[in-house]
Amino acid sequence: MTNSAVRDVARELSAWADGLFLGLEELERNLSAHLTADFAGEPPFEVGRRARAALGADIADFLGAHAGFDGAGLIFKLDLLEPSTARIEWWITDGDGVARRDFILDRSSDRFYDYEYLEWFEGGFNAGTRTLAGPYIDHLGVDDYIVTLTVPCHVNGSKVGVAGIDILMNDVESQLLRMLSPLGHGAAVLSRHNQVLVGNSGELSTGVRIAVMPPGYSRLPLDVTGVDLSLLYRVDES
Repeated sequence: MTNSAVRDVARELSAWADGLFLGLEELERNLSAHLTADFAGEPPFEVGRRARAALGADIADFLGAHAGFDGAGLIFKLDLLEPSTARIEWWITDGDGVARRDFILDRSSDRFYDYEYLEWFEGGFNAGTRTLAGPYIDHLGVDDYIVTLTVPCHVNGSKVGVAGIDILMNDVESQLLRMLSPLGHGAAVLSRHNQVLVGNSGELSTGVRIAVMPPGYSRLPLDVTGVDLSLLYRVDES
């Protein structure tokens, strides 16, 4: 494996991941602009009908332009919302269009969606950083493997939640396997937990944790601002 081939693959992988987050950050700016009036003053806040319609229209355009994206929207710190009307502003792909998805946010319900401890919210809101969580099975959505990307959401200068997108793993795999192909078998993209996000050999299956660097392999961090991803690859022993 030549160093230039590894660097070329790492550069393409970095551009792919950075592009996803740049697109998400642009979506966050567009969506948060619709909330400046409803989120003025002190909490609790309530998303009004006009703002919700504008959010839905923007997200429909966004999802329509990104095949393979399963859902997108805004998820707020729950304590900032008026309890009687608290909702997640989330839309999913539905055939050729989109559909709004509701979750139970009543803390007294045994079906309460307690999302604030999940990695994608912890990272995007509490840590305030770009976050890539997964892959995991979306039991509350498509019942398939997805990854979730989040970034902090600010309205009127205050952090109020996260903007996020769900991407089907089938789409992630098809893109990353193509990018890894110049390196031959034995290459993978690792998440910040040293888990395989996508690999192109049986021993590097999705979800496998690389606790110790295997003999004959090396690792190169990807150049993605705020996100700890790396490329695992075989070392040329010739």
